[in-house]
Amino acid sequence: MNYRTLTLVLLILCAPSLLLAKEPRILEWDEMMPEGYLESLLETSFASFNKVDIFSFDDNTEEAQQAYEEMRTILESAPIVPDLENQLVKIAGFIVPLDFDFDSETFKTFLLVPYFGACIHTPPPPSNQIVHISSTKALDQEWLDYAVWASGVLNTKSKDSELAIAGYSMQDVSLEEYQEEDE
Repeated sequence: MNYRTLTLVLLILCAPSLLLAKEPRILEWDEMMPEGYLESLLETSFASFNKVDIFSFDDNTEEAQQAYEEMRTILESAPIVPDLENQLVKIAGFIVPLDFDFDSETFKTFLLVPYFGACIHTPPPPSNQIVHISSTKALDQEWLDYAVWASGVLNTKSKDSELAIAGYSMQDVSLEEYQEEDE
């Protein structure tokens, strides 16, 4: 069998799977919260905060620290949407590196969050608004400069890190700089 024949046979065998390759669906951050979660969070979980002006807290007081811990506990236990397990998705967000190497200026593990500065300022977003991502290749620090699209298979297994608990996780995503999608 010559090279051209072999190439043709391989193309014929692989073509159906290439044609059937799925495009990731765009996943919006609010789809990662069960229906009614945000309303119930505001009505019940944060009801105690309505009684106190939290913006007048002195951060160093015991009252402020207790309120912060209560809020963090509530946000860390945010429910996920189980139907998202193993879905091929594309989600826009910002990167918060977890293992930044200052010598090489790279990282492999990060959190994807819905807004710039999340997890750096406290408290972090609800756990169902954080995706823990592990990459096999090192990513340059330039990825921290802008919003990104992350595409890959979403898992509903939570992951804990020093910055936050992520309600979702992904591995070996493809990243691209965020651009508005044509609708």
